[in-house]
Amino acid sequence: MTYKTSDDRKGPPRSESDRVRGLAPASTLTNSNTLNDKLLAFQVDRRSRVPIYLQISNFILDLLEKTSFSPGTLLPAERIVCDRLSISKMTLRQAYGVLIQKGCLEAQRGVGTFVLGSRMEKKIPGMLSFSEEVRARGGDPSSRLLSLGVHPATSDAAEFLGLHHGECAFHIKRLRYDNQLPLAIENVQLPHKLFPGLETFNWETESLYSVMEGRYSFKLSQCHSEIMAVAADREQARLLNLIVASPLLAINRKSYSADNIPLEFSVTYYPGNRYIATFAAFRDFHTRHLL
Repeated sequence: MTYKTSDDRKGPPRSESDRVRGLAPASTLTNSNTLNDKLLAFQVDRRSRVPIYLQISNFILDLLEKTSFSPGTLLPAERIVCDRLSISKMTLRQAYGVLIQKGCLEAQRGVGTFVLGSRMEKKIPGMLSFSEEVRARGGDPSSRLLSLGVHPATSDAAEFLGLHHGECAFHIKRLRYDNQLPLAIENVQLPHKLFPGLETFNWETESLYSVMEGRYSFKLSQCHSEIMAVAADREQARLLNLIVASPLLAINRKSYSADNIPLEFSVTYYPGNRYIATFAAFRDFHTRHLL
């Protein structure tokens, strides 16, 4: 059984640029006038030994470090910048290329170049939901529901959740955002028998862990995570605004209740250019001396 997703529901139309960039629906988008005005007012020093493209990239980098621009803030169109600064498109693309390599900007054909923001830290040992992680660093989490339904669990999920072959699980697939920037594709499977009525919640606004703990009275206590690098397929690249085969951080999480009941089997894909995984490790002196 498949339930309606966000694309099936009526709502305010999204602009073509929003759809291409994968931005979450919102009544207002980031105002980029400040960034545009300062960039277009920049004066190139043609007598300097510093190449023009580096002058421009250094200027933009200084702006981004001194002023807080939301991820997704668009830079002016190439033609406008080139005309105003009297430079070639090749020079401007060199300047943007420096910042793209640093992870500060992202360019997308048909849309333009926009602020990417700093890489988000993914603390592997922690057990926070996506919403909790984003709010902890001062962000604004949101979601777009891609699919929701009750189907037989996949073999890996069934094995972990203790389900018989062909037994059903809730499948929830969401595109997760921070400040309108797509940051993760989340695929979750939960035992259908433990979560009756799960389809009635609004999964574009609800936090999964809040629902599991608050509405179903399960206390989540621990999880085991596996992390691997994978290449983005066409659908993942489209949803996350990436090039096909771009590196993704794939995390498979298996979560348990305080009573050691397997509750959640999930695989979440994070863009490699927007996330950095961190670990905390401790040296075991007792084990070391036995080796």
